[in-house]
Amino acid sequence: MGPNFGNLDVKSYCDGELYERTANYLVLKSMVAHWEKKYNDAMAQDEIPDEEGMNFYAQLYTGDPKRYLPDPPIIFRLAEVSRITVMAQKMCKAFADEPTLFDDLPPEVKFVEKALGITGGTILRKYMLEEFCPENNVDPASLREGLKRLYQQMFNMQIDPYGDLTMTLWNLCVATSVGTEEAREPYEEYIGNVKGTKYENNPGFFQTYTFDHDKNSLVRFLDSAKPIEAGSANAEDVGKQIQGEAFQLLGFDFGGGGAKATESKVEEKSYVVPEDRAIGRPHMMGWLDLLGDEEMAGGLNDGDKKEDSFEADKWEEVKA
Repeated sequence: MGPNFGNLDVKSYCDGELYERTANYLVLKSMVAHWEKKYNDAMAQDEIPDEEGMNFYAQLYTGDPKRYLPDPPIIFRLAEVSRITVMAQKMCKAFADEPTLFDDLPPEVKFVEKALGITGGTILRKYMLEEFCPENNVDPASLREGLKRLYQQMFNMQIDPYGDLTMTLWNLCVATSVGTEEAREPYEEYIGNVKGTKYENNPGFFQTYTFDHDKNSLVRFLDSAKPIEAGSANAEDVGKQIQGEAFQLLGFDFGGGGAKATESKVEEKSYVVPEDRAIGRPHMMGWLDLLGDEEMAGGLNDGDKKEDSFEADKWEEVKA
């Protein structure tokens, strides 16, 4: 669809068999969700006061960080993003308004188009039960099942550009399940239980632990970032922290030398996982050390047998 961007005669390039038209609609809807997210990010960026110090964090985590590169490979400025977003919306609407393209699509796909124009979970569920399901000859349980199936199919696509629509589908799955038996999460007591580390506290217990992340990783940065409380730091302190920690993730720094100057100091410090993330888990238990170099690098072929990758006594420890 790239070469036809801006062409509102969508039937000329989106027509075809049912599966083709369904895929074409999902591409268009994903494009809309993708650029609407960029538009919201650009709006948020414009609303952040351009003041030195305390607003650096807000600017850093809002939008795509690639905009900080010397020659940004992305479109991120509000004026440009606005024009693209509006055109993407017009193209998707032109598709939905063409009966020969849209009217025989699967119910869960058509529901996405209708539901995203409704604000509020209660109103959404009322529309689904009283209007959409009778009009499309589908029962609510089957529609919810179809939405979850569609979500799972989209979840298997790459994040860029399908991630934003995928998360929207998940929100629809949750909203349409409220008040039904499907809203119950049968695995919550297994995966949501973080009370202690003993078997009796969690029926799905298995040993987890924290480990030393690479010093340039996002996890390492978030673990080592110092909390800035109101009135406890000035603009210079915040600038130093960002230059020394955040910008090294992007491969450059503003102000010159901030990351390099602190690199040796970061290495000298022992890695301590914050208590609220560790939640009582042990640190560096050594299980990863049992893997050989080939297993760590993923270098073994399917037919290879590397029985000497583990020492016999370590195998016995693993089995135990």
